[in-house]
Amino acid sequence: MSDLNEIKGLVEGINSTLMPLRAEVESLKSRDVVDEAKLAKMADEVTAKMEALQEKQRKLEAAVSRPNSTATEPGFLAEHAKKFSDFMRSTARTEKTEIEVRAMNTNVQADGGYLVRPELSNFVVTRVFETSPMRAVANVESGSAKSRDYLIDDNEAASAWIAEGGTQAATDTPELGQKEIVAHTQRAQPSATWEMLADAYLDVEAWLAGKIADKFARTENTAFVSGNGVGKPRGILTYADRASPEVYQRDRIRQIVTGAATTVSADGFIGQQNAIKEPYQARAVWMMKRGTFGEALKLKGADNYFFSPVLLRDGQASMQLLGKPVVFADDIPSVGAGNLSVVYGDFSVGYTVYDRVGLQIIRDPFVLAGQGRVRFVTYKRVGGDVTNFEAFNIARCAAS
Repeated sequence: MSDLNEIKGLVEGINSTLMPLRAEVESLKSRDVVDEAKLAKMADEVTAKMEALQEKQRKLEAAVSRPNSTATEPGFLAEHAKKFSDFMRSTARTEKTEIEVRAMNTNVQADGGYLVRPELSNFVVTRVFETSPMRAVANVESGSAKSRDYLIDDNEAASAWIAEGGTQAATDTPELGQKEIVAHTQRAQPSATWEMLADAYLDVEAWLAGKIADKFARTENTAFVSGNGVGKPRGILTYADRASPEVYQRDRIRQIVTGAATTVSADGFIGQQNAIKEPYQARAVWMMKRGTFGEALKLKGADNYFFSPVLLRDGQASMQLLGKPVVFADDIPSVGAGNLSVVYGDFSVGYTVYDRVGLQIIRDPFVLAGQGRVRFVTYKRVGGDVTNFEAFNIARCAAS
């Protein structure tokens, strides 16, 4: 409404200017001399006021032409001026008011969430899988042949006492044995799309190689412990017990019954340790499940020599049991009726790992090319078997 009043005022101003101008023109008709300067000034004032009037008219027409326009309603500007003043004076800006307030919000994508991006860490959280670190204690060799033969010198020569000048018959000649360790193949063939290899923020190929290497290591460690030797290494727990505990037999490993089916005992550990010959004791280690070692730590009373399980060597903590290192092997069974739960001895001569080909990765972009994927053919060739059958023994829990 104020716009209309302003236009009305401009019109009245123009009329007030035109009246003297018209009178001046009429008076000039009767004169011979015309005051050009005065006439030009009055014309300029009329022109300026006419231009202002036209501008106001254009604004008013634009406001009226908008849909649902309230610009021409009485009191519109005054009402909104009051609301704006009240809003600016208010201290409780968070309360609901009659004025519509729009604020940017990171929780709503359209209101600004698209502008806020999470930061991606370079640290990748990886699940840890327990294994049996046989390579850390076993004899590890590498070669270029499909298999490797090992001579087994586990026999002895015969001898006899003879009197002076006496005669002696021929004695037995010691016999040799042979053990062949074949390199078996382990393979994996993961694949990834071309787009994944190109667009991923990390090196997908290197990540896959690391995952496969970890899986290969755990799979071969399981075979070193419990593999049946068919298409895979043969494990230490797959050999039968001796027919007689004190009599050596090739291809048999002595088993010592602990006397309990569900618990460990100090007498059982001591008996197992002392069943190994002295030459093997220098490098002998315990191998058992982590939970089994935890049961050993619970031995109390007269078994207080189990209370010093940690030995610091070269600044590193080493788990100890009866003065010998403990290696945790997740593939060895827990304590239970009839289970082979603890292995003790010198693995550096008792078990041999033969590496034929290390981890190999062949990037094959052709076989799955029609599917838009690259295949990573990954393989490794390794063998393993027991090479000394008296270098260690195995504790067997009682049947019941």
